[in-house]
Amino acid sequence: MFPHLNIRSRLLIQWIFLVWEFLHVFADSAYCPGACFCPSLTKNVYCSRKSLLQIPNGIPADTIQLNLNDNPFSVTTLQRSNFSFYTRLEQLFIKGCGIEYVSLDSFADLPKLKWLDISKNRLKAIDDYTFRGLTLEHLFLNDNPGIQLSTNAFGGLRTTGLYIHECAISSLAIEVFKPLNGTLKALWIDKNKIETFGTEWLYLFRKLSHVRLGNNPFHCNCELKWLFDFYNNDQNNQNKIPSKEEPSCRSPPNLRGKDFGALTEDDFTCQLPVFKNVDLIFEESVGKLTCLASGDPVPTIHWIKPDNSSETFPPKPNLVQIKDNEGVMYISNPHSVSNVKYQCVASNPAGNVTLSLNVFWPTHYPRDVGIPDTPKPEKPPTLKPTTQATTLSAKIEEKNSKTIFQKQPKPSEKVYVINANATKAGMSMEHRLSPSEESPDYTVVDIIGAVVGTFILTLIACVVIFHFFYRHHEKLFRDHPPPVNEKSPPVNNFSPAEKLLLQNNQV
Repeated sequence: MFPHLNIRSRLLIQWIFLVWEFLHVFADSAYCPGACFCPSLTKNVYCSRKSLLQIPNGIPADTIQLNLNDNPFSVTTLQRSNFSFYTRLEQLFIKGCGIEYVSLDSFADLPKLKWLDISKNRLKAIDDYTFRGLTLEHLFLNDNPGIQLSTNAFGGLRTTGLYIHECAISSLAIEVFKPLNGTLKALWIDKNKIETFGTEWLYLFRKLSHVRLGNNPFHCNCELKWLFDFYNNDQNNQNKIPSKEEPSCRSPPNLRGKDFGALTEDDFTCQLPVFKNVDLIFEESVGKLTCLASGDPVPTIHWIKPDNSSETFPPKPNLVQIKDNEGVMYISNPHSVSNVKYQCVASNPAGNVTLSLNVFWPTHYPRDVGIPDTPKPEKPPTLKPTTQATTLSAKIEEKNSKTIFQKQPKPSEKVYVINANATKAGMSMEHRLSPSEESPDYTVVDIIGAVVGTFILTLIACVVIFHFFYRHHEKLFRDHPPPVNEKSPPVNNFSPAEKLLLQNNQV
């Protein structure tokens, strides 16, 4: 270095460089916030567990690693302005700071960021494109119970590791992870509340090199058989899932607590839908058709109308433990036709079951319902305003491997019908409405009044009859007194000695 200078000059220059290095290191330490620790000769700033209410001032602009873990921040929203000065930041840790929301593009000024940890906060949701523009190695969102991931939460993000375990998540849509298909290698979704995965997840799991699924309450039926096959049929797949994170079953009850390694394909079965209840309620201007069916998995209900149009009622999401689904369809002007046919179809992966209902409306309606006495034959009869309803209810029960339909009339409702037939295979059912089969509409008060009235009338009749009988008997006795035998007085009026004396006198 500097060969043309003498020894003294060279020593002076070296001394200047040493002083400059010392001043540079001193300057770096001087810019470290008072509550934080900044090791010398590093670009790291450690501010964890310092009871900070916000990100402290004075953090060097060339910081590479910033640790803010476990501070009770008073401002619970992260914004772009919080990090826009730290463009060289590679690792950012904000764990356990009570963060509830991350604004869009909060990290847009951190092009070198590789590690981002915002776990153990109170994040409610991750909105679309929150992390766009980032190329990360690891993104930690775990331990945020109840967090909701929007469909494009990871839109514009590239990361090799994603950790969302212990978030109490009950369901995940595969669309959320599609933006990560090209880069994601490790996915931790263990210790959540996920009960099932659809087969669309198979493509993503095949692309991963590491996945954790354990400690989820899986419902092991035929819908989850693909995951069992994925785990057991390939040794490489077992290496993707650590043995301590092996999936296990929470339901059905006979498989509760069993790991996938202890099961067979025959354990993953589904149950054919079974109809539990069918109700038809028709009023003067609207009709309500209700079909209730159960199965495993929960069946989808389809109501097929007479014109072959249909209404579909899919099962409610995230309700694996509930086996029932109900389809309620409303129809307008139900009396406009005399012969209509409806079909209720319950379907799930185990198969379809169909219930057919033929409803024949009467040509003459009961007068007390408000139907004209002589309806015109060319037009259907029109109901007058009334609170009465024509109801048809069919109750379905399973008994001895047979499906039985029972009539269940509701109080204070008119019930016309019922001719119900059903078989396990056909599941057909016919109903004919006839005014001659109408049941009288009595209430409890009416019945009690009738009984009490009958008793009082009977009692009054008995008193009157007894009175006349007694007066008549008394008159007969007065007009025709019985003859008196003076020689033979009643024996029962004398003592034994007197009786003997009378007998001797007679002799």
